[in-house]
Amino acid sequence: MLRFQRNRDKSSTRSTEFPFVHPQSLEEVAGILRFKGTTFIYKHSTRCSVSLFAMKRLLMVDPAKNELWVYIDVVAQRSLSMAIAEELNVRHESPQLIMLVDGKVMAHGSHHRVSETTVEEWRKEMKN
Repeated sequence: MLRFQRNRDKSSTRSTEFPFVHPQSLEEVAGILRFKGTTFIYKHSTRCSVSLFAMKRLLMVDPAKNELWVYIDVVAQRSLSMAIAEELNVRHESPQLIMLVDGKVMAHGSHHRVSETTVEEWRKEMKN
């Protein structure tokens, strides 16, 4: 599991870990796509400043206990990223956030739509 440090309050030195799962194979991705519940797949480019800022915004999210959060490095894991795009029929972009519920795409956004605000909007829409 890949863990990122994040600071909730800039005035505080306290940080918490973000519970990303970091799949390494097509088999692991297939298992993730069969997950019963809510899954967020975040595609990140380590070569892109927009991705860097998207990651900073995304790290402001408080992951719910029943959610699975997946991190894909689109540079190092190009084949996995493209396989996800093909399987879900969602055009590959980065940064990109895809929300699945029981393996079905419910929402997706890229670039400036990858943020804590977007996650909250999607969660709210799913409750209605």
